[in-house]
Amino acid sequence: MWDGWIRRRVVWYLQKKKVTKWQAERSGECLRCGKCCGQCPALDTEKKVCRIYSIRPAICKAFPLTRDDLKNLKCGFRFKK
Repeated sequence: MWDGWIRRRVVWYLQKKKVTKWQAERSGECLRCGKCCGQCPALDTEKKVCRIYSIRPAICKAFPLTRDDLKNLKCGFRFKK
């Protein structure tokens, strides 16, 4: 969990052009299942939903950044092959 968390923040803050390119290859939508949120303090662990979804940070809105973020996660997002 933390390896991906750190990687995403480094890429998000230092490689914005790559993020923009990757987002253009992404389709789908957030299912609000909470699976990608891991140990985020804004995650309601009982209901498995984000407590701040309507005002969540931009990095959360950008998830998943890459295909790697979806390796072990069934999500509403897909990337072009």
